[in-house]
Amino acid sequence: MQDTMLLAAARTAFTSLPEASGDGCYCGYALYSDADARTVCCAVNTREHLARAQARDPGDAEYYRWNPAEWAREGVGHEHLAEVNRLLSSSQRREHVYEMCVAALETLVAEGVLGRDEDTVVVFAVSDHTDPQRETEWIRRLNTPFQARRHAQWIRTVPTLT
Repeated sequence: MQDTMLLAAARTAFTSLPEASGDGCYCGYALYSDADARTVCCAVNTREHLARAQARDPGDAEYYRWNPAEWAREGVGHEHLAEVNRLLSSSQRREHVYEMCVAALETLVAEGVLGRDEDTVVVFAVSDHTDPQRETEWIRRLNTPFQARRHAQWIRTVPTLT
């Protein structure tokens, strides 16, 4: 699979998003995969959804900011990634798939496709695998220095990850 195919699919998935309702403008954009790198999925979060989750569980407020599995629209745009995922099922190296995802997100950030302000985060995550050091590096590549520091501080406090 070519990197450009993933980039085009991610661009279409994110630019095809419907307007967020109410004051729920988007505050998080993610691509995520699994430990075997067999699928790539999109997720987006809204300010409204994030605020509700953080209010319900203030002790884990940062968890809800950085974990796409808890976001408002997990799996959004799946139809745009169907061909990418079909090709992934024929053995790709996991590290190559992960790097393609991070590079695609970096490009979309640089192009201004993903709405950006001080509270917006961009994430690449692996759903069933934990590597806090790599995750911190991906976050650093995709976000402002402020958000990267925020994530690094939070991840150091998560007992199961350190």
